[in-house]
Amino acid sequence: MPPHFLYGLLIGLGQLLATLLVFALGFHNSAETLQRAVQLESLIGFILLMAVVSLSYRAAKARNETTTIGRAAKSAALTALAGGVFTGLGQYVYLAIINPGLREIQRSLIIEGAKAHLATLSPEKLAEDMRHIDAATSPLARAVGYAAPTFIFATLLGIAFALIFRAAIRRDEAAARQK
Repeated sequence: MPPHFLYGLLIGLGQLLATLLVFALGFHNSAETLQRAVQLESLIGFILLMAVVSLSYRAAKARNETTTIGRAAKSAALTALAGGVFTGLGQYVYLAIINPGLREIQRSLIIEGAKAHLATLSPEKLAEDMRHIDAATSPLARAVGYAAPTFIFATLLGIAFALIFRAAIRRDEAAARQK
């Protein structure tokens, strides 16, 4: 299995684990707890993301894929791409199969928040807005909504690791030359 694929799979499984943990704790069962659920899920997911990206960088370094910033960025982007895809797939399965009731909770929260606005709409515009709300709470929207930030953050973290460790290597090389 290619290493970028493996670490991307770990990123996706980590995010799904965070989602399942929040679900098991009962935070995805009501509108009142949903905001805390998003915060907790994001925190756990980000910590796991940092850990896996760190492991991925170390593995890439062992394979000499971090000799230049460009190669390190490419390695980070490939891992992040796989991570985004697997995260999206996991979240799609979560909302479509594991917890489809979450969709109705999200939908009711959106409608409640926009109740004053929705009351002023014509029946045609109301029907259109309801279709948009349905699309925004679909499993596909959740998949994309989790995949895109995962890809972006994993890429940025991978590049940050590359810059930090590259600077440390240069510092150590300069110190060794001065001795």
